[in-house]
Amino acid sequence: MIQKFLILAGGASLLAFAFPSAFEEYRQRQAQEQAVETVVPAPAVQAASTPTYAGRVAQLTAGEDGHFRTEARLNGRPVAVLVDTGATYVSMNETTARRLGLQIRADAYRYKAQTANGETDVAVATLDRVTIGRVEVRDVEALITRGDVMPTTLLGMSFLKKLKRFGVEEGRLNLVE
Repeated sequence: MIQKFLILAGGASLLAFAFPSAFEEYRQRQAQEQAVETVVPAPAVQAASTPTYAGRVAQLTAGEDGHFRTEARLNGRPVAVLVDTGATYVSMNETTARRLGLQIRADAYRYKAQTANGETDVAVATLDRVTIGRVEVRDVEALITRGDVMPTTLLGMSFLKKLKRFGVEEGRLNLVE
């Protein structure tokens, strides 16, 4: 076994001695490939600025739990709401709907919706307007849950998608009309 190794090592040495330029070119190519380093200049540091928007804007600050809560005016009446991008519709319970002047007949609860509390019967209604600060959206679809199954009014995508833009920047939810 050692004898085979010595013969192989000796043969490689003879080849390197007989053809030094081939081995030298190979070593130089390897060294160049390893030595290439790309340097990309760092972008210039820019001072932070407050975003500027055209149109009406409402900015909400997240609570300690990370959720955005505010008082909105639904059909002109104040209602505490939780902004929920995971909710397809503005959603409220039957008591809140009545307070807003929505008359929901018993046979209107013909749809089923999955809520955090499980499946429930819902009716569909349209809010004339939803206002937060200076931002106002008209004709917003809402789901009304039967009874008081849902204690918190959710401001869902049926409101948010009617905005020009919404998003979180620097810890604030910006609603742009």
